[in-house]
Amino acid sequence: MVFQVVHPVVVEVVAEGEVGNLIIIKVKKLLLFSQIAFGVWFLSLITSLFYLALATNGFKAEIQNTSFGNSEFFLILLLFSILSSFVSFLAGTLSLSSFILLKKNLKNRFIKVFLFVVILIFLPFFILGSWFLKIFNAVRKRTIKINIIEIGSIPKFINIFFVIFILLPVWIIGYLISGILFFNIILSTLGYSSTIQYISGTGSMYPTFPKSNKPTPLEQSKESFSEANWIKYPTGIVLFGNRYFGRELKRGDVIIFANKKTYEITQKQYGVPSGFVKRIISLAGDTLELREGIVYVNGKPLKEQYTYKPLSTFAEGFLAECKVIKIPSNKMFVMGDNRKGSSDSREIGFVDFNDISYVIPIESQKGELDKNWRSTDKDFDDSSKIEIEKNKYLELLNVKRKEAGVKLLKYQSKLEESAQLRGETILKFDDFSWEATKSGYTMYKAMLDANYSNIAYGESPTQGYFEADELIDNQFQFLSSKKFLLNKDFQDFGLSEVEGVINGCPTQVIVQHFAGYVPPNYSADLIKSWEDSLNNLKDIQDGWRDLKNYDPVYSKYKNDVDRMNDIIVQRISMMERIVIKMKSNQWLSTEEDNYTRLIDKKLADEANALANKLNSIN
Repeated sequence: MVFQVVHPVVVEVVAEGEVGNLIIIKVKKLLLFSQIAFGVWFLSLITSLFYLALATNGFKAEIQNTSFGNSEFFLILLLFSILSSFVSFLAGTLSLSSFILLKKNLKNRFIKVFLFVVILIFLPFFILGSWFLKIFNAVRKRTIKINIIEIGSIPKFINIFFVIFILLPVWIIGYLISGILFFNIILSTLGYSSTIQYISGTGSMYPTFPKSNKPTPLEQSKESFSEANWIKYPTGIVLFGNRYFGRELKRGDVIIFANKKTYEITQKQYGVPSGFVKRIISLAGDTLELREGIVYVNGKPLKEQYTYKPLSTFAEGFLAECKVIKIPSNKMFVMGDNRKGSSDSREIGFVDFNDISYVIPIESQKGELDKNWRSTDKDFDDSSKIEIEKNKYLELLNVKRKEAGVKLLKYQSKLEESAQLRGETILKFDDFSWEATKSGYTMYKAMLDANYSNIAYGESPTQGYFEADELIDNQFQFLSSKKFLLNKDFQDFGLSEVEGVINGCPTQVIVQHFAGYVPPNYSADLIKSWEDSLNNLKDIQDGWRDLKNYDPVYSKYKNDVDRMNDIIVQRISMMERIVIKMKSNQWLSTEEDNYTRLIDKKLADEANALANKLNSIN
């Protein structure tokens, strides 16, 4: 019996007659294949390094600064050599493991598969253990000659070098990487590891997250800021339908969630459907109330140092002011930290736990995200109530209008008076509608009471307390209000802050009134039609007037003739006023406009009936 090294990585005892010729042939083929595969792997590594050296001028420059590095051939050649290296190393490893397994001459398939996997996982250790065991037995028996055989042109001891300095380090590194990945998966599952998520700069979570300085909401949404403290939700492990080792969500946690409503809002505003980043304010079973800008959870006011401004939380469509609601099971109520610039549960309603994908626990925010949080010592004092500077607001609004290329606004005290009247009515009837469906007291009536009138007019009521820059940011965050504020037809502006009570709930409404003159720009055809009608009436006026002097008819049909002449006079008088105003491009008065739409047709129909009657007299 001879103790030989018959492969660069295997030492085996070959006993004559123990291995059949067929197995010997297969072993030799696997041996040769593994040698070729590892040779290709080594050449691929050398080739990859060679390409990198060429692309970086001997590792002295960046790839993009060399002609070869910028060529399309470099990437193709590098990827091919890396892929070749990976495939050849895998082929060599598999063939080497098969070589070792085949030498065992096992019959049971299950055992063969199991042993193959074990050999593959512990390949270098298996080889080294086999070496040491056989050397130990050879030395102990003193009957076996140890002979290290060179294979081809491979130097002596290359097998030992390959296993110890290449194969073994690769496997150890693989174990380390696998262990780290597995450990991170466990940590992530249990909620103990963080991940990076990118937050857009819309400002709804300011001051916790940065706000973009871009001018428009769309541009802000495209600028992202990364934060590394996010952990996946839900955490823990599910066994037999129950979750273990999971972290429970708490008030103050910041979450990422997505549902149908968030997709609809973001698609409409930014053109891309996405989720929201908000803060948990109340959880299932809690009661919640918004009153005078303060959040009450379970009847107690919250001191929210993370909010942008104090007394800044006001109701929206889903939740009315001073209305106490209870959070349903498996739901939560969330809001952005920039309360006046956030679409959240006040608009979209409760958020389901199943909609959440990531969370930053409140305790993890300390020292990381709280750098711009504020003191809450005076949050509940009357001094914290904000008053808007009207002149500053108009100045900021005119900056926006100038950027949009529309006429600047002038402050009109009469519009401030009409805004005050409307604000009082809005609070009294809890009716923010433009049509004033509950009170019937529209902006038009308020302007008349303030002795002001104009052609184009509109209003924007906003509930809450705002500083000038806050109100501008709030109004220009939404496309509809932005379009309204930049309306080119407005020239006059007035604003009023009105405090009052809605359903027993103290609140404030800021009413903005806008107005302006827009010329009617009547069409030439319209003017001509009225002018032709006027001329026709003048042409027939003398004939009907002379009929009064024709006694046989006039004495019998006096009332009809007089009525016909009255209609003609009335129509001519009104049409002359209408034609003059149309030609001078002036708006018709309410009386004149009503005449053109209703009265003139009635008079014309009556005149035609009288004419038919009188013309039928023989």
